[in-house]
Amino acid sequence: MAEEALTRDSQADQNEIKGMFEGPILKLLVKLTMPIFFGMVFQILYNIVDTIWISRIDLTDPSYVGGVGIVFPILFLVIALASGIMIGVSSLVSRAIGEKNRYVLNRTAESGLIIGVVFATLLLVFGYIFDEKLLLLLGAKGDYFTHGIEYLQFMLPAGAMMIVAHVFAGILMGEGLMKQIMFAMIISTVANIILDPIFIFPLGMGVRGAGLATAIAQIVPYVYVLTLFAKKKTIVPIEWKLRNVKLGIIKRIVAVGFPQSVGHFTMAVSFIFFNRLIMSIDPLALTAFSICGRWDYIMIVPILSIGTAMLTMIGQNFGRMQFRRMIDIWRVGLLTMVSVMAMLATLLIILAPKIYPFFSTVDQVTRYAVLQTRIVEYSFILGGMAMLANSSFQAIGRAIPGLIITVIRVVGVALPMAHFLVYAMDLNIYGVWYGMITGNVIAAVVALIWVRKVFGSYAIKETTKSALVFGLEKDLAID
Repeated sequence: MAEEALTRDSQADQNEIKGMFEGPILKLLVKLTMPIFFGMVFQILYNIVDTIWISRIDLTDPSYVGGVGIVFPILFLVIALASGIMIGVSSLVSRAIGEKNRYVLNRTAESGLIIGVVFATLLLVFGYIFDEKLLLLLGAKGDYFTHGIEYLQFMLPAGAMMIVAHVFAGILMGEGLMKQIMFAMIISTVANIILDPIFIFPLGMGVRGAGLATAIAQIVPYVYVLTLFAKKKTIVPIEWKLRNVKLGIIKRIVAVGFPQSVGHFTMAVSFIFFNRLIMSIDPLALTAFSICGRWDYIMIVPILSIGTAMLTMIGQNFGRMQFRRMIDIWRVGLLTMVSVMAMLATLLIILAPKIYPFFSTVDQVTRYAVLQTRIVEYSFILGGMAMLANSSFQAIGRAIPGLIITVIRVVGVALPMAHFLVYAMDLNIYGVWYGMITGNVIAAVVALIWVRKVFGSYAIKETTKSALVFGLEKDLAID
């Protein structure tokens, strides 16, 4: 056993990302960001292609795209849960690598998988029991309800597989193995793009085919990821032994992952109310809102990619007590995000009148979509500041500040402001857009102040490493 431990420690040292603890920050940030970015770009491509195929079922009937769009808050809840587990695992792994804490690294995989399997099972059970009630709650009516329920019923298995898959993604992310994550995402996306039109048209399944294609495509990357662990290409091993499931590890994953999921749940619930608000204004505006949501993901991808890289970098440097470097990583990541987002927002605004007619031939739908893009898009830069702050807090194991910022942005400001502007100020759909912008502005200000205060406190602390392990050994000893 001692020899095996020494071998794993030696392998861990060899697998450390070059330049993680010293050297140029921007170079490393780009190196870790780009694979995630390209992997997400492929997913964007699928979302766009998926929307195009669904719209081609009947270009004159907006209920196909709109019905699928109504399901989005439910899918967002699944993504929120999966993302929370992934972030919790990733944060724990990155800090443990920085600390060279082999006890945690050897037990993270099985402990994370138990969480994933439990929640995947709950999703399938409750999803199929309450599917119709959920869609009615989301405001679906008529054909919007019909197409929405068809899509949802075939998407639930995909969601369950996604939850478990994010445990593996969290391990790879914490280790900084971004290229491997990219390959898994590309494999799944390519399979999805190939299967989508086959199930929708030749097999005549319509929107059900789109959901089924997604579910099948989720299986493909599992094989690739499991081979990485089987060939011992990772620092974190999987031994498939229940004895490796430790309550202390589960608590650490949940401590970071649960606030992340709650933050996403909050956003998903807000989408429910936004959908109902927009539906009350004009159902065509809801279709446009759904289409814009697909393209707005383009704006979120750079934020998520940079945030993912920052979580790994800040987490590992935090574990190694490199606090000054941790602050420098935050500054470089923030400036990089702002620059990239400004360029993308400008490009999308310019191309909006050319893009949206591909998704609907209804003039009013495209008009709504173009206006929303022109008015809201630049505010995503401010929303991005709040999202990067969230990733940075998660990296150091403090997820509550990120949750509070998210709640302030969506529930505390954007949603109530939108209702006020729509009903009290009679601004109709413009009130929704201005409410979203206001939420992004307030959240950005709070995030910048909070990160500066917390990170600054670590920079000036003179303390020993044992005091900064956050009680890992103490908590895990109870197992």
